[in-house]
Amino acid sequence: MAEQLALIENTTPEWQLDERSVEVGRRGVAEARRALRDAPHKEAA
Repeated sequence: MAEQLALIENTTPEWQLDERSVEVGRRGVAEARRALRDAPHKEAA
């Protein structure tokens, strides 16, 4: 039988993003989604 991988303990990370970074990231994702939605789409081949 194959050996199983050991599970990693689910602990709180030692780092955390500040609120400004989180908001910048959310705005970036929203802009990317908007750009994809509004881009002209080609028909599937």
